Amino acid sequence: MKKVGLLLVATIIALSAFAQAEYPDSPYDRPHTADRRPIALQTIRFADVMWSKKLERMLPLRERMNHSLYFPNNETGKIGSRYSFTALTINGVELGYFQAYDAMAAGAVPISAADFQMKLGAMVDTIQIEQEDGSYKNVFIELNADPTSIKFLIFREEWMFDDQRSVLEPRIMWITFLREYERNGEVRKSLAFKIFYPSAQALYAKNEVFNPRSDVAFLTFYDILLKRMFSSFISRESNQYNDREINSYMLGIEQLYEAERIKDGIFRFEHDLWEF
Repeated sequence: MKKVGLLLVATIIALSAFAQAEYPDSPYDRPHTADRRPIALQTIRFADVMWSKKLERMLPLRERMNHSLYFPNNETGKIGSRYSFTALTINGVELGYFQAYDAMAAGAVPISAADFQMKLGAMVDTIQIEQEDGSYKNVFIELNADPTSIKFLIFREEWMFDDQRSVLEPRIMWITFLREYERNGEVRKSLAFKIFYPSAQALYAKNEVFNPRSDVAFLTFYDILLKRMFSSFISRESNQYNDREINSYMLGIEQLYEAERIKDGIFRFEHDLWEF
């Protein structure tokens, strides 16, 4: 009887192991993205910074080059699945990987979980439904946070020339999420929240981004930002006019010309360093 029991247990274990076996969907083993880490960037001393310029640049997520950051437009899932840059950031804040801050404040002012959801569109709204007798009835509906309403990212970065290494490089410091939504028949925009980018790099380095050119040459969100593989335009630079935005003194296409002038100024600075 004891041998029969042992045989039965061994059979159950073998069947459960067989049932849990996973068949690969590819003829080769892919590297495990969750094990990736951000590159340890060179520490910069203030004494080695010969030149620097603070900039803000706007990333329209609906531009084709930025689709890898905007899509897929699905529900926020668990860490490790593929989803949009905004959905990943929301997960990171909700799971405590990093803190969300008030986008309207000049410094780092944390926002509560309730305010975080509200700034993403979570609210109780009222709609009117017509009754059979022609009257209208107010009905309360609960709206959930909508990651797809984030249509723009604002990068606050600093370009600097390290005299010790003879390198001109940018460092992204803050990322602000700009929400665009429709209310009462009109399109509105509001600053949702901002994050301190260095604190979020570890999470962005562990999540894969879809590559439309090849399924094997995968990238992560960290790779996209580090390699500057996005489309953007400069919206502000540090200046003597209290850090004003370009749209406060330029209109229409002149704003793009001004943004190109600022970018060209950085290029000329680096070019003149090596001109003989």
